[in-house]
Amino acid sequence: MQQVQKYPAGWRVLHWVMALMVLTLIPVGLWMASRAEADIWGALTNTLYSAHKAIGFSVLLLMILRIAVKIGVKSPPYPESMPRALQVAAKSVHHLIYVLLVLTPLFGWAGVTAFPALGIVGDIQLPAMPLVPEDEELAASLFAIHGWLAITLGVLVAGHIGAAFRHMLRGDGIFRRMV
Repeated sequence: MQQVQKYPAGWRVLHWVMALMVLTLIPVGLWMASRAEADIWGALTNTLYSAHKAIGFSVLLLMILRIAVKIGVKSPPYPESMPRALQVAAKSVHHLIYVLLVLTPLFGWAGVTAFPALGIVGDIQLPAMPLVPEDEELAASLFAIHGWLAITLGVLVAGHIGAAFRHMLRGDGIFRRMV
């Protein structure tokens, strides 16, 4: 096996915490949306929405931290044996995932601000997004964009996971950079 430089421990922890959060958000988001579409409201639906909002807003905050870390800490280099085209593709997908991990929760936050549905649990509420008016039609548009961004993110995450398994099975050292 090739010798591979790993990401710093804090970066790896942040990656895996966020991975678990995103892998929770996707099925919870689909489940809550299907319940809403079927006009099934109640404690479970409210809990799903509350959890989705809390986790999604946390992802947004962690992405701010993650971007700051990415600016300040250089990523370990890819192995020299990895073709340049594959390195460019990997970097491009990572950057697109980063963009979607910011835009998707921003559109969700804007949607719950416009609706308004900022409550999470009890008296705990998300702050309203500045400059977003209360307008249910606007909220519907924002939620539609949020949904399409989330689907796109889900497809990219599935591809990312598939690529990680491919690297793990090949033993080329790329997977070990993040574990």
